[in-house]
This record gives sequence, C-alpha cells and structure tokens, in this order.
Amino acid sequence: MKSKTFLYLGIFAVLLVAAYFLTSDRGEKTSSYKFTEKQLFVLDSAKVDKIEIKNSAGNLVLSKSTGEWRVDSPFQYRTVSSYVESIVSGLKNLKLESIVSTNPAKKDTYGFTEAEQSEVTVYEAGVPKGTFLLGKTAAAGGNLCYLKKTDSDNIYLADGIDKNNFFKTSLDEWKDKNIVSIPKQGVNSIEFISAGETFTVNRDSAGKYFIGTDSVGTAFDGVLNLLAKFETTGFKDTTLTEQTNFTDKVIVDWGTKTQLNFLKLDTTPPKYLLQVPGDSQIYELDEGFAKNILKTKNEILGR
Repeated sequence: MKSKTFLYLGIFAVLLVAAYFLTSDRGEKTSSYKFTEKQLFVLDSAKVDKIEIKNSAGNLVLSKSTGEWRVDSPFQYRTVSSYVESIVSGLKNLKLESIVSTNPAKKDTYGFTEAEQSEVTVYEAGVPKGTFLLGKTAAAGGNLCYLKKTDSDNIYLADGIDKNNFFKTSLDEWKDKNIVSIPKQGVNSIEFISAGETFTVNRDSAGKYFIGTDSVGTAFDGVLNLLAKFETTGFKDTTLTEQTNFTDKVIVDWGTKTQLNFLKLDTTPPKYLLQVPGDSQIYELDEGFAKNILKTKNEILGR
C-alpha cells in the first residue's frame, strides 16, 4: 500500500514539474499576472488635440489646432477625419486585460521590434497625456493588441484598440484622397482646354447641357458624377508653378471657378500630374482615370 502511495506521489510530482515548464516564460509566467491597473490613462476625447505616431513607415504628427484633424508633419495636408476619430475612440475605450510577460527577452515575440511596433504619444490641450508602444495584434484578433509602456518591461494584453488604426504601410495613406467635390446640380459650365481643341459645355435655363446648339451625350454625365467626388489614385512630392506648360486644363464654373491643371508625363505606363490652384498637394493620376475627365468634344457629344 505504501509503495502505491509513493508511486502516486511520484507521478504527481512529475506532473507538477511538467506543468511548471509548460507555463514558464524562461522562468516567468506568461499567462496572466494579477494587477490592479485597468486603464493606461484616463482620456477626455474632446480635449485630444495632438497625436504623434512613430513606426517603420515614418514619424507622423496629427493635429487639431484648426478645429479639424490634419497631418502637421512630415507634411501639412488634410487627413481622413474618420481615421483619427477611430484612434481617439480606441484610446478612450482602451482597457488593460492582463500582463502577459515581464521578461524583456520576450518583447520581440509580441511585436516590439523596430519593424512592427508603433510608438504613440497622446496630447490633451497641448499637454502630453501619455506615451506607449503598440505591438502585434493578439492571436484572438479583433481589437486585442499587445501594449507596452516605454519605461517598463511589462507587456499587456489590451482590449479596444486596433493596431491597423496606427500602422500604415506609407504615410501617404493618411492623406485625404479627395481632390474636389463639386455638386452636380451646381455646375453651370465646364471649359475643356487641350493642345488640339478648346470648347465649353454650358447649361441652359432648363438644366440641360449643350456645346453651342448641340446637346451633350451620356459621357458628360460621367464627368459630372466624377467631379462630385473626385479622388486621386496617388500623390507626388513635387512642385508645379504657373509657368508649367500644362497639357490640359479643365475649368468648372459652379458659382465659383475651380481650375484643374493636368500635366501628362512621358512615363510607362503614362500618368498625369494634377494641380489645383490654392492646393499645395500635387496629385498623380493613372492615364485611364484622368481620361474620365479629359474628354474630347466628340466624346462629349457622343459621336
């Protein structure tokens, strides 16, 4: 009987040792540490006016100093407000679920490398509220990510925050792609200027469009639809001056005049650069997309 008791105790001891090694993190427990903090910081979303994000794509500064969110650095341009609103909402709802590791040697496992992590600093009314590092999305997916304070080896499992809101493959992804939004019903006329011809489409008192006495075809409706939400296919870091010999111009009269200056590039495949006076950003368009606006007179008339 005693021999069986010793046998059972021996088996139990072996199981305990096996369990220890299965759950250890090089001598530390990685499942969940007991802790009392549930929030990284308390945030008043209405007062958040600046967010800095540093990662392998570059260093980005988002600012709300003008009442709307914009990119402030490394360039100054409009951003998509919904992107930043998602970030602020995530930060406000962020909850620390558990500590998954305290071992600095394991940080790479959770995405805290130069290639994967994002360093985020949040400001309220111009004052830094806090800085943290955001690592990988957890295996469970969704809004579960690994998070680390810059002054601690603790790695947390955080809920309510989406890494994709912070990590873009290119800083250009933060730019608002909208070039112009001209209401279809507000267009009085459009002048098309190219090397081969110049003509104007005018709207009459009945709301119909003509080139001279000839009524336009369905292609012109496509132009109007595109101008109602004209978005770029890319951006170009260059400068075009008034002295640039633009290959095409489109002037839209909708109570005010908006001029679109196109420059065809000698590239393969062909591309166009687009300048809008008053807008410092130069847009890059694929030729096929640009041609949706750069119509000939015969195309507009449906001939």
